[in-house]
Amino acid sequence: MVMAIFSVAVTDAARELSHYIAFGVTLAVLLLISAYVWYRARYRYGSRWQRYGPFILTACSLPLIMADLLRHVLQDTQVWPANKGSREYRQGCEKETMECLSVVGWFFTIIFTWSGFVLLIVGTFWNAHLIEQLKKIRDEWRRIMAERRDAKAAAAAEQATKA
Repeated sequence: MVMAIFSVAVTDAARELSHYIAFGVTLAVLLLISAYVWYRARYRYGSRWQRYGPFILTACSLPLIMADLLRHVLQDTQVWPANKGSREYRQGCEKETMECLSVVGWFFTIIFTWSGFVLLIVGTFWNAHLIEQLKKIRDEWRRIMAERRDAKAAAAAEQATKA
């Protein structure tokens, strides 16, 4: 992708190598995130869903996010031939943009990947207790603003009594 930004021709070998690297790095990161969320489940309380829900969501995100990367690797190695029905882009469409995606492209690139990232985000936010943290920040902000308002009102009342 970086080479394409600088208008450098990308060889098939370079493209395949980037697919393998992306597959390996993404798989490692997703496995580590899921393992961490699984580890943190022991410190959660409540029902099974409340304890293991974040892990379930992050674990479900893994195959969805990896699906398109796996398709790339399988097609690069000719295990899954990129024939008419399994191409990412429609035949005859010159651009590699969303408007040229085939049905397979829409499912793997958009539906699977995006729903996987939604599950990953929800699972990690849930694991981090993000909603509770944001509520604490909101409550603290309201308390500070109320104190400022009260201090300004007291200062104005004091000014009025002196005058």
